[in-house]
Amino acid sequence: MNDKQLIVCFDRCCHQRQFHHEFVTPSAILKQLLRIQGSMDIVSSSLTAISLLWTPLEACCFYSRKLETRVTTLSSKMEELTSKENDLKAEINRGMVNQQKNLRSEIQLWLKNVDKLVAEVKQIETEIEKHTKGCFPNYLSRYKLGKMMVKRINDMNLLQDKGVFPNGLFIDSSQDSGRILPTSGLVGDKTFNRVSKAIWKLLTDTNTSMIGVHGMGGLIDCKIFDRVIWVNVSRTFNVEKLQLDIADATNLELSKDENVIWRSTRLLEHLQGKKFVLILDDMWHKFSLEEVGIPHPSIDNGCKFVFVTRLMEVCRGMETQREVKVDLLTKNEAWDLFTTKSGPIQSDEIEPIAKAVCENCGGLPLAIITVGRAMRKVKDIRLWKNALEELQTSRADIIGMEEDVFARLKFSYLHLKDDHIKACFLYCALYPEDHKIDAAELIEYWMAEELITEIGDREKEINKGYTMHDLVRDMAIRIAREGPRLMNKSALKLNQLAREWIENVEWVSVMDNGISIVPDYPNCQKLSTLLLQRNPLSQNIPDSFFMQMPRLKVLDLSKTGIKSLPESVSTLCSLRALLLSFSELKEIPSLTMLKDLRVLDLSHSRLKKLPSDIGELTNLRRLDLSYTEKLKTFPYHVLQKLSCLENFSMFRSKWRWSSVSGVGFDQISSLTSLGLSFEDRTSFIEYVRSKQWQDLQSYHLGIGQLSIFLPISKGMRSIEIQDYDLFRQDAVIELPNNIQQLALHSCHDITFLSKPSDTTDLENLRQCYLSNCSGMEFITTCGNRFPSLELLVLRKLPILKAICNGIASSQIFTKLKSLKIHSCNSMKYLFSSGMLEDFQNLEEIEVWNSSLIQEMVEDNSGLVSTVSLPKLRRLSLSSLPEMKCITKGVLICDSLETVEIWDCEKLRALPFSVSHLPSTLERIKGNRSWWDGLEWDEPNCKNLLQPFFDQGT
Repeated sequence: MNDKQLIVCFDRCCHQRQFHHEFVTPSAILKQLLRIQGSMDIVSSSLTAISLLWTPLEACCFYSRKLETRVTTLSSKMEELTSKENDLKAEINRGMVNQQKNLRSEIQLWLKNVDKLVAEVKQIETEIEKHTKGCFPNYLSRYKLGKMMVKRINDMNLLQDKGVFPNGLFIDSSQDSGRILPTSGLVGDKTFNRVSKAIWKLLTDTNTSMIGVHGMGGLIDCKIFDRVIWVNVSRTFNVEKLQLDIADATNLELSKDENVIWRSTRLLEHLQGKKFVLILDDMWHKFSLEEVGIPHPSIDNGCKFVFVTRLMEVCRGMETQREVKVDLLTKNEAWDLFTTKSGPIQSDEIEPIAKAVCENCGGLPLAIITVGRAMRKVKDIRLWKNALEELQTSRADIIGMEEDVFARLKFSYLHLKDDHIKACFLYCALYPEDHKIDAAELIEYWMAEELITEIGDREKEINKGYTMHDLVRDMAIRIAREGPRLMNKSALKLNQLAREWIENVEWVSVMDNGISIVPDYPNCQKLSTLLLQRNPLSQNIPDSFFMQMPRLKVLDLSKTGIKSLPESVSTLCSLRALLLSFSELKEIPSLTMLKDLRVLDLSHSRLKKLPSDIGELTNLRRLDLSYTEKLKTFPYHVLQKLSCLENFSMFRSKWRWSSVSGVGFDQISSLTSLGLSFEDRTSFIEYVRSKQWQDLQSYHLGIGQLSIFLPISKGMRSIEIQDYDLFRQDAVIELPNNIQQLALHSCHDITFLSKPSDTTDLENLRQCYLSNCSGMEFITTCGNRFPSLELLVLRKLPILKAICNGIASSQIFTKLKSLKIHSCNSMKYLFSSGMLEDFQNLEEIEVWNSSLIQEMVEDNSGLVSTVSLPKLRRLSLSSLPEMKCITKGVLICDSLETVEIWDCEKLRALPFSVSHLPSTLERIKGNRSWWDGLEWDEPNCKNLLQPFFDQGT
């Protein structure tokens, strides 16, 4: 009788005698078996057989009894094991980001066994549910399930015991094959860690195989890899040299005598089938991988390429999937590097001077190393003071600076395509050190100087600030000095302008000084740019000042105290850009002779009246009279003469546009950007109905008092309305159907955001600002959609209850990136759990000074175990006295970088779990008392987050 026959017999015995399953004994079963077999004579002849059956029968009873208890034990053991697995995986994930290590084989095997066991337990649970539905009537099923459960429980106990790894989780992943790149020690802990963390994350991302690492010269030269397969690409790119270098680095013999195609074929055959990381350093040009013989990296072959370059254009040319920018060193990192080269600074008197010397290297490692070596073991304070003075005036006088730093930086300059682009670069040196250069301003200068082609659409240029590194600026000034081109006296605290100027100078910058007086009659026959902005100029400029500047093209007097222009301005026949914004200017002379003028900027000035002959400026491209709050009249009839006008703005001027004037803009065919404030509702509606805005690429239109609540975004189509009812029965305000930016302030009849009329379309709306609208209860209803909205700012909406009224359907806010809520004191939560799907592109949430908000995501059911906002980078909560929790479930934010919590006294927990900590996290800011008082479901979670806490002020 085999095991299965025995169990069938066992089951039959129990049913015939109606034994209770939990009290059946082997002796009872034996007696029943004897009766079934029909004769007591068999007993004497079968004693041996019965004794042999005793052990398997006893095992049958053991496995068949107490199944309900074993189910509970199995579930409990499984929960313990999976919890340990999740904790281990969380540690592995963090380790893979922060270390260049490989997971130990024993841990990979342990995880594999756990996964296998979990699958087997799930199969047992399925069998229990399938066959028993809560009870176990069949002894064959009971025996099989019981035996499997006991086996799996024992397996889990064994895995738990083996789940201790005293040797750590990782081993060094560095390989000895290939070329080893030596490093000179860790340069800049924070910079190194950030960059290496970003690169390592991309290297371990299966979907990323082409990575670009870019930054200015002197940064990339400080290697960020410990041990890598590395090939330096020659600046004068040569396919043959690159092929030979790669072959050498990968232990392949190639001959120079072979032609390019044959070498390419051999190299490709050698590399194919291998899984490798190839780092090409100091790249200056894009090239074809096929031509060299490098197989394309892919998910299938597991290869990774890292291109290290100064130029972002190289990354684009090589079609990298992701890029990492290498930043300058921080102040502390720079000082650490400096002292490793200069030696310890042991004098308290010298140390502050030495730190100032280090700071003047601008965080550039190459410069820090060069200067540090030049000052090594110098103990004479006079030499330190002299070095500081030289750095503040001409860094090239420092030993080694010329050949080690400027020579390398100048190579980048010489690498520029043509003389016009080189001139554009040198023009940047007119700005002070560390000055944030406005790109739109710089482009306007370049156009006026005719360094770049004049383009029709100025609004498409990037309106973003850039800075020029101190050493790069020094290099530009040195190059410009090689010819009599540039004089930069900016930000030197000058009180007056020098009488004697460099002969034949072309560009002069004295911006950001304290100049009140300018000289008479400076002789500057070749001067084409004069930048005087941000000076007091409290005394009138002499009438003769501009008489000897016949070639002047750019004159910038913005943000000065000048009240009137000298008559000699009228003689500047070559002038192309006259910039007077934010000045105290009240009047200007005749500009009739300035036939070549392209730009006239009088915005934010105190101008009261325009000259009547402004219509003679027939080449004018941009006329800016916005925010001229003293301008009472405007000769609107001259507009039709300005046939080249592209950009015209009188937004928030004292003089407002009225339909009574009868003047339209349809006759100016070149107009692409318009800014107007309207006299009344009727004028605004008539302009909208005229559809003249359809031909504009950007506009900024408004009615009402027009506060400064709406930040002007150049290049957008914006509407601003203040202190007007939108839905008045006699005249509903219509809006253009292509608006991108909308600001409503003190519009009290609006209860939720919707189309004011059938002709209005909000499909293109990208930014929305709502402020002080006392009747607004909800932002929208389920029937409205804002498919393009990226920014939503809600400010001082006293009865606002929620963003959406009712259960939101999908596709309402699918592109929303930034949500800012300020002083909305009727809101209790930001959005319901049912709306989460609509906010998957959110990158920033900022909430402050809202007295009733209790949680970010409403979850009355308590059923939401996780809240996923995959693209959220910044979460800022401030002055929320009733905020008790951010979310009841675990917050999963794989992109989160910054968390800021201020004055939220009832917020006692953060919604993070060890298994879901964001690897991108950089800082958690808040008060120390709040941080110390937080409660944690997982104690280890605080330990992992502690390094990111930043006690701010």
